[in-house]
Amino acid sequence: MDRRHLVAGLLTVVVVVVASVAFISVWSVPSGPLDADQAYPPGAGPDQINFSDLDAGDANLTHTPRTHWESYAIRYSAPPERRLVEGEYYINSPTGEILADRWHDAEVYRNGTEYAFFQPAESLPEHQREQFASDPQFAYEDATDAYYRYDPHYGQIAPTNIGRHTMLLDSYHWEAVNRTTHHGVPIITYRATGTRSDSGAPPLINGTLRLGVEDGLLYGYDITRDADERPYRYTYSVERAPFPEHEWVDTARDLAANATNSNSK
Repeated sequence: MDRRHLVAGLLTVVVVVVASVAFISVWSVPSGPLDADQAYPPGAGPDQINFSDLDAGDANLTHTPRTHWESYAIRYSAPPERRLVEGEYYINSPTGEILADRWHDAEVYRNGTEYAFFQPAESLPEHQREQFASDPQFAYEDATDAYYRYDPHYGQIAPTNIGRHTMLLDSYHWEAVNRTTHHGVPIITYRATGTRSDSGAPPLINGTLRLGVEDGLLYGYDITRDADERPYRYTYSVERAPFPEHEWVDTARDLAANATNSNSK
């Protein structure tokens, strides 16, 4: 072989290898093996998770991730046939404000005891629109074709209602497989190894979850269940995200103030 061709061939191999390594480093998740003295949050270990113990802790997703992110989202997905009661949550770390999506394109706002609700009229079924129109707690604004509700003393939101979706996971056995980070938060990745015999739950096709090392919070899971002879996939993730615009809260507050002033005359 000509020496020039040999050198060119070697350079080509080097370029391919370097490019392959660069591709792997970009798309693979950095992780490390678990040491024998790996620390686990209370309620967890190398081959088990007691979800009741995790839920019993004081940490919750309304405040703990604020030390890592300016704002963040709690996102859910489920099969279309399995409608979620809760939608996605967005949390503003400096202010503690919470926005949540609801059915029929509704939005809910919480900030301490302050509560506001926004419902586009066009997204409502006819019978529910009649219910909103007849309910004195809601005010309709023609300019936006939407219903609003506002209450400055609604009460504190229950933190256990945010991100506590452990019943779905408690039916399975879990094994720790590595330690890594999730948007800068130290986590342990667990893999499902089987279905608990006393759960009566359908078997898993696959399943992983991300558990916070420092706080014992679930930062994500991705499970696919073999139910009704078809796969049902559920995903959940707590991640950095911008806090959405919410000017409608001012509208709800103004409408409530106007209604109060009208009633006081």
